[in-house]
Amino acid sequence: MEFIEIARFSSRLEAETIGHALDSYEIPFLVQSHDVGMFGPGHTGPTPSGAGLCVPANRAEEASELLHCAINPVEDEVNTERRPEPETNHPNSEEDR
Repeated sequence: MEFIEIARFSSRLEAETIGHALDSYEIPFLVQSHDVGMFGPGHTGPTPSGAGLCVPANRAEEASELLHCAINPVEDEVNTERRPEPETNHPNSEEDR
């Protein structure tokens, strides 16, 4: 079974937490990172290269849709549609003066 990365997080803990949201949909996941533990090197939190959340290739689109409110999807052939960036309102901009 081929697994592909659908999101990247700053720590293994974040990736594992979001990954377990897929349990109720029976979508398996794995987390890949170059850390030495759940909380990063020396239990300090984020890891330099982050942690990737991977799911089976045939369930990647479904998993991305289920988690779209919690993750920023990895841009690849599974997720070619870009979501619009939220507009920010700057109250002290030139137009407001």
